[in-house]
Amino acid sequence: MASRAEYDEVADQYSRTLDPEGLGLVDPVLTELIGEVARQEVLSLACGQGQDARLLARLGATVMGVDVSSEMLRYARGHEAADPRGFVYVHGDAQDLEAVPSGSFEGVVCHLALMDIPQLAAAVQSVSRVLRDQGWFVFSIVHPCYPPHVENVTDYLLEHRYGKRRPPGWLPQHAYHRPLGMYVDELVRAGFRIERIVEVQTGDADSAGVPGLLYSRSVKI
Repeated sequence: MASRAEYDEVADQYSRTLDPEGLGLVDPVLTELIGEVARQEVLSLACGQGQDARLLARLGATVMGVDVSSEMLRYARGHEAADPRGFVYVHGDAQDLEAVPSGSFEGVVCHLALMDIPQLAAAVQSVSRVLRDQGWFVFSIVHPCYPPHVENVTDYLLEHRYGKRRPPGWLPQHAYHRPLGMYVDELVRAGFRIERIVEVQTGDADSAGVPGLLYSRSVKI
């Protein structure tokens, strides 16, 4: 799987750039959508170096992190060793979550990662499988409808892997574009009811007033 090698290759610079001290993600929109999770068992999907897991810990959740990159997990486990919070980190593929039993979690969080996963349908179905009934799924993605994401594709309606035109040096060079309707369709097919979608401007000088990120909260029905 390409994302494993790509994130292994950028893990050092990624971790130096994002949350190098291991303090955890700060994201008010994501935090609001997650809501009250004290004492809940929550999966951090495509957890990277663990910044999302540390956010969940601050909110009182019991957390497992899963990521396909062994190098990213090395950083996550290093932060856990320096400041133990009871995390379990598992090397695994979001497209099957093979190591995770069905119905294990009350919630799943996936922050800025679904657009890096080759098979969206498989990933969303796996999330549904590991959630309990009425479990929740919160994710964020680069907005698929607006620049800079849509500048990289020639046909908005197609799903395809593309090369980024202006990626930061600490990110892989490729991602996957899907139209917004595809995300909605896959959530519905996997048995989710969409509760909220939040579109957020990133504040970039060239954003032209359009949202750069999209957040979603769904519940398994």
